[in-house]
Amino acid sequence: MTDLKALAYELLHEAQQSLQEEGNLTPTAVVITPTENLIFDLEYDSDEEREEIYTEMVDVAMEKNATAILTVNDIYLDHTGAPIKFEGRGWGEISVHASEAIMVMISGGGFETWKVIAPYVRRGDQIIFQPAQEKHDPGGEVELLGDWTGKTGAA
Repeated sequence: MTDLKALAYELLHEAQQSLQEEGNLTPTAVVITPTENLIFDLEYDSDEEREEIYTEMVDVAMEKNATAILTVNDIYLDHTGAPIKFEGRGWGEISVHASEAIMVMISGGGFETWKVIAPYVRRGDQIIFQPAQEKHDPGGEVELLGDWTGKTGAA
């Protein structure tokens, strides 16, 4: 059995490294099935293409009797969190709200959907991450993946 929490943090760490090295993040997903873990690169250029790609992934997940889907995305934040305070040599007294974050969402049958979110700030060519936060989000997968687990009865 796959330890979903450990996998989520591993994916977060890999996404942070990729963002640091490349400056952008390609959305990805891992579909956990009884016999294998399927990895999907979810690159798209439009909302229509995004919907098509995610629909195809969910169709595969349902066909393979997936127990969980983990998605990794770069998201924009609404500035409701605490600002990041930079201190020390070279920073001056700067206080900035993170406007972006890496989000790993875990959904599946038999457990509540939850996310791990790592806000970050871009400063020149540097990316500074805040500590990751876990958040339970029952039904949070519906917007991105539809009701693939059948929990809301709209599958």
